[in-house]
Parts: sequence; C-alpha cells; structure tokens
Amino acid sequence: MRTRREDNAPTVLLQGRVAPESREAVTRAAKTSRMSAARYLDSLITVLREDGNGELPDLSYLLDMDKQEQLPVDKP
Repeated sequence: MRTRREDNAPTVLLQGRVAPESREAVTRAAKTSRMSAARYLDSLITVLREDGNGELPDLSYLLDMDKQEQLPVDKP
C-alpha cells in the first residue's frame, strides 16, 4: 500500500538532473518506503529541514572550486 498526499494538497514542479546512481538510490528508497519518488524526495527534504531548524544544509563544501566557472568581478 502506497502513501498518498492529502486530497488537494498544494504542490509545485521541481526538476533537476542527477547522476544515474542517485536516481537509482532514490527509486530503491522510495520503493522500500512504499512511496513515489516524488513523495520520498519531498519527505526527505522535510526531514532535513526539521534537522536544520527550517533550513536545508549548506553543501558548498562539496564543490571543487577549481572546476567551478568563475565570473569576472568589476574592480572599483
């Protein structure tokens, strides 16, 4: 039995590309949790926000700054 949102619960579209391994992990976790992938991701975000006092974690430490596109900065 899959869980569903309450009738008429407001939702919005959120799209993004992820690595195939991430998609597979979400699909497995959602199936184990008996949820759709969308419901699983929404629930995961809710849990992360609860753990972060309403905010999602700052993951900027994961970025490799050498691979990031640098934008020119105007000098005064």
